[in-house]
Amino acid sequence: MDREEVNLCWVAQRDQSSFHDLPRWAKWRVTKKFAKWSGKPRQVSVPLFWGQEMTIVYPEYVSGKLGRYGFFEEDVTSIFIDCLEPGMTFYDVGSHFGYFSLLASTLVGPEGQVFAFEPTANTFQVLSENAARRDNITCNQVAAYRESGHLTFLDQGLGDSSLNFIVGDKWESGETKAGTREIQVPAIKLDDFAQQHGDPDFLKIDTEGAEVPVLEGMANVIQRCHPTIVLELGDPVCERTENEPSRQNVVLLQDYGYEVFEYQNFRCQPYKVKDSYSYTNLLFRHPSRIHRSRVAA
Repeated sequence: MDREEVNLCWVAQRDQSSFHDLPRWAKWRVTKKFAKWSGKPRQVSVPLFWGQEMTIVYPEYVSGKLGRYGFFEEDVTSIFIDCLEPGMTFYDVGSHFGYFSLLASTLVGPEGQVFAFEPTANTFQVLSENAARRDNITCNQVAAYRESGHLTFLDQGLGDSSLNFIVGDKWESGETKAGTREIQVPAIKLDDFAQQHGDPDFLKIDTEGAEVPVLEGMANVIQRCHPTIVLELGDPVCERTENEPSRQNVVLLQDYGYEVFEYQNFRCQPYKVKDSYSYTNLLFRHPSRIHRSRVAA
């Protein structure tokens, strides 16, 4: 399946009614409820909106969305379909189980590359199983950060694996709930990684509030090739994980000359920067990249 076929599947997915696939809904509900009642994570394989199979884990939150609908975060999914092109190199920073890595893999095609970053062992195992379905995904069990070395990470188990995060200096371990544990994970600057594996054309960064340190660790890449970047922003997450407010991400990239966009109703539009953020995903594009894509079109 190529980029155009994925786009057609996405248009069909958007236009279908909520009752279009009752068998899928029933299977999702029963399997998710069983996993919740049993108290044990349950791995299952589900089809994504373009037909790709993916392993997910019930009752985990992102998995619930993928099992029910076949996609996650319609705004980010739309950004990928609009911006990723055949032959591109994509970095998925905070890949989780790999939904966006699989989508990017299909969009960039056999000539493109996908590098997925996921530091926690249990999550990485599921990611690796999904990546094995594609030939152009390389998984890296490492966290992206402002410097290479090691970090303390809070592993909340498979059931809350999308909420794992880097533990800051102000974090008090007594705040953790049962079933969580602090672990040591390797970290790498994306500047260092790019020197070995090539510059990215596009990145998705979702690191539970630690987006600024990731961006600081790729300053040379930003200055050199101005990759397109999608960031998850949310001050509640930043406060919970003891990170700087989300506005810091926006200011940092604006200082590099980036323009900010958002997707509403599947359409890209300029974004008016705010002082605070509840939860959103924003697209950052440098004028040189925008001009380059228009020339190519």
